[in-house]
Amino acid sequence: MNLFATGALQWLPRALDAAALRQKMIAGNVANVDTPGYRRRDVRFEEMFREALSRPAPLAGLRTDPRHFAIGATPLSEVAPQVVVDEGTVYSANGNNVDMDREMTLLAANQTEYLTVLEDTNLHLAMLRYAINGR
Repeated sequence: MNLFATGALQWLPRALDAAALRQKMIAGNVANVDTPGYRRRDVRFEEMFREALSRPAPLAGLRTDPRHFAIGATPLSEVAPQVVVDEGTVYSANGNNVDMDREMTLLAANQTEYLTVLEDTNLHLAMLRYAINGR
């Protein structure tokens, strides 16, 4: 049994991965703001995470080996960020749908989210360290 793959440490690394991937996608969108026909990319994670949390959690079986079938609830650690292409509206005559103002706003929000999740991770690890060491 992996002690550190439960609770918050089950989903905090995934949230950090999602924020880092979103940062890359936003940087790519900004870099391609003038590329004809370019479609902006985004990361889908929060919706899938909310869906996983909202599902009723039946009694889940303990998996002692990764080759075993999952019984019951899907572990949150299996919710992974996905890159999606926005096929929505077109903002320029060349078929590009990157809005620079929106991307800059998303960039600032993503940075705040990343720092918040990082702080939560550090706090959780500090609590574990305190529980183990007693100081």
